[in-house]
Amino acid sequence: MTTFFCPSCWQTLEEDQDPCPHCGCKVSEYLQAKSYTQRLIEALNHPEPETPVRAAYILGAKRDREAVPFLVEKAESTKDVYLAMTCLDALARIGGQDAVNGIRLFCTDPRVMVSQRANDLLASPGARAFDSPGGAG
Repeated sequence: MTTFFCPSCWQTLEEDQDPCPHCGCKVSEYLQAKSYTQRLIEALNHPEPETPVRAAYILGAKRDREAVPFLVEKAESTKDVYLAMTCLDALARIGGQDAVNGIRLFCTDPRVMVSQRANDLLASPGARAFDSPGGAG
């Protein structure tokens, strides 16, 4: 069975429940007012553990630079090393100086897997492309 969540408070909802009985959010209006990228950014904080990983991956695939500060913040704040590494991978795919600077923040991260991923991304042959306007390809 599919579980539905309020996009504002992340409480579970019935499929057609609108507004949210927990916070009063008018779910359909809320979703229509947000771009796909904005909804993906918000999904980085979803309580179901696989959803933030998927959102980070898709943000990287979209190469939308609007997501860069949110991916950096999520990589810093999460205890999930796999989510943090997916955020770093997304930053590498997005490219640009802000993304590179974000990755560099994790080169000495106390989470060994995260710092290793940051260093590997910056040492990769495609790392020079991060600085170009088109980003890494």
